[in-house]
Amino acid sequence: MATHVVLSPKVREKLLSECSEITSFLDWLESIDRRPGLDELAMRLSNLNPNIDAVENSVGYAEEGYKRHVIKENDFYELAIICWKPGQATPVHDHEGSDCAFLIVSGVSTETTYKINEEGVPFPTDLTIRKSGEICAAKEQDIHTVSNEGDVGLVELHVYTPPLSEYNIYSSER
Repeated sequence: MATHVVLSPKVREKLLSECSEITSFLDWLESIDRRPGLDELAMRLSNLNPNIDAVENSVGYAEEGYKRHVIKENDFYELAIICWKPGQATPVHDHEGSDCAFLIVSGVSTETTYKINEEGVPFPTDLTIRKSGEICAAKEQDIHTVSNEGDVGLVELHVYTPPLSEYNIYSSER
């Protein structure tokens, strides 16, 4: 499971002062009074080249599960940095009510997508490996897991629209 933390004002300010790319992205998010679309988010994320050292120095890893570091949120979005140690993964889940787009900041991300069979059990349908600089965009009803199958830490910049408040976790057993 995830460890959820909100960046302290001091850490957030340091990150934003050292990473103008994230600051500009955050300024754009703050300037709109609507839920941005996935294509729009993916395009804007694809143009980001964040200061990897600044990002990695602002966050940490959970001993078990993975760690979500919320940078900022309002009614329309939640911006977070999520970190996985090698071998860590999300459970199989959706983002009920929220779309999600993310940029792989460092490491290699493995996304497995699922469908639900007649018995209500998820089964994998696709596996995508993404490297630093690549983007993933998931609709609220998409069922997936994200994992770090590599041998170094994985750091991703996620934006949820609206903020992630509910999700379903799917069991592979019946």
